[in-house]
Amino acid sequence: MAKKDQLGLFGGSDKKAAVVGETAPAQSIPRSPAMPPPMPSADTPTVSPELSDRFESHKNDGQLRIPGAIDPRRPTLPFARRLSDLNRRLQLLEREAKAHLNITLPQAHAIHALHDFGSLRMQELAANLGLAQSTVTRLVAPLKRMDLLDRRPDREDGRATRAFLTERGTAVVDQLARADSELYEGLLARLPATRRAEVVAAVELLHEVVMDLTAE
Repeated sequence: MAKKDQLGLFGGSDKKAAVVGETAPAQSIPRSPAMPPPMPSADTPTVSPELSDRFESHKNDGQLRIPGAIDPRRPTLPFARRLSDLNRRLQLLEREAKAHLNITLPQAHAIHALHDFGSLRMQELAANLGLAQSTVTRLVAPLKRMDLLDRRPDREDGRATRAFLTERGTAVVDQLARADSELYEGLLARLPATRRAEVVAAVELLHEVVMDLTAE
């Protein structure tokens, strides 16, 4: 049995402590010549040569990356998973593209909705964003403090209020549009020129289908 100081567990040990992610050298503990190598039991999973090669191909500077078995780029990834992963990654890119405006994505969506409709009741804005009304109330409070929107009593219902963009909020719409254009034009530029129109048409078609479903 190996002594603990062989593993570098004590402060006074001369051995280098193990580092997380570092691959230990094979046969670091000497085996007696009389002791045969351990045989895999029935419960021990075996690794195919193909999978083993894939692990080897993913080694990078001593670190082992997960092979293509759960790689989101793999061709066999189900369409639903691929689309969900695409949506998540696009949101990450959008958040990064708009970070300089100090506005969250839900707040940006609220600004776009108010720009499209002119003014909305909190209930209408919540329905448009697919959020609870209490959530939307908390969402727009910082925008009001930033003087990006304001609220006024509804002419048809004095108990309700309508939110609308201020002049400063309208200017932010242009900044959001520029951020979106730079992001998505950059993405399209990465596609083969002969496939760009095809991708745009597919996105437009999918958007129409989703719009119909959410309008029901």
